[in-house]
Amino acid sequence: MYKTRKVNKLMLYDYPEYYETAFSFRNIEEETKFLHQCIQQFSKINVTDIFEIGCGNAPHAGLLSELGYNYHGLDLSRNMLDYAMYKWKDLPNKIQLQEATMVDFSYKQKVDFAFVMLGSLYLNSFDEIKSHFDSMSKLLNEGGLYFLDWCIQFGDPLAHNNNNRFKIEKDGIEVESEFNIKLLDKDHQMCEEVWTINVNDRGRHKQFNMIERNKAILPQQFLKLIKERNDFEFVGWWKDWDLEHPIENENDVSRPIAIIRKI
Repeated sequence: MYKTRKVNKLMLYDYPEYYETAFSFRNIEEETKFLHQCIQQFSKINVTDIFEIGCGNAPHAGLLSELGYNYHGLDLSRNMLDYAMYKWKDLPNKIQLQEATMVDFSYKQKVDFAFVMLGSLYLNSFDEIKSHFDSMSKLLNEGGLYFLDWCIQFGDPLAHNNNNRFKIEKDGIEVESEFNIKLLDKDHQMCEEVWTINVNDRGRHKQFNMIERNKAILPQQFLKLIKERNDFEFVGWWKDWDLEHPIENENDVSRPIAIIRKI
């Protein structure tokens, strides 16, 4: 089994403010609206409680709360969870966070909708994939949805290496990121993601070099996985975060999303 490994003792997850800056290019308002749209269009139950896998600093928690949802999240980084708890401490409905691995976990209650963003489904084997979906099945109420962003690998994963470097500045902190993917084992669809981050924090410089290994889930494998289970049904998949553009036998798909429903 391939193990996720991170090199360099200095981890970006230990500096949540830098992590938040690195991803501040995202349009959290539009993403939240889209999640709400998917709930309204595809959920078969009333959605009150929402759960994020790999929630990190929980960027959507505030806007989801404004929409009337109770936010729950899971992450392996204690620092990120503490940062999120402090950031959203004044919300009327307190967010609920759990420190745990996404491979195998249990939660104190069932929820009505779950989501994972930006391909943050780090699973290293079929056993881990099965274990994750077993945990998700226990987590979700019947009729609830699981929304997966960029977790199904359409096309060549190495194609993303052509546009992989960007710089962003927020509140005096400048973050330059470079992201590369290397195929380790084609037969087992194992990839290595290398993320190099240089931070200029008002003249103080830090560098983070992080390596994570991940098993790509191919489209037909995903459909087969869901079909063979008796607890989920496939709802659909789309490209470019647009419900008007379903994926139909395309090899080059930008930021694909997939939705399954608990039955």
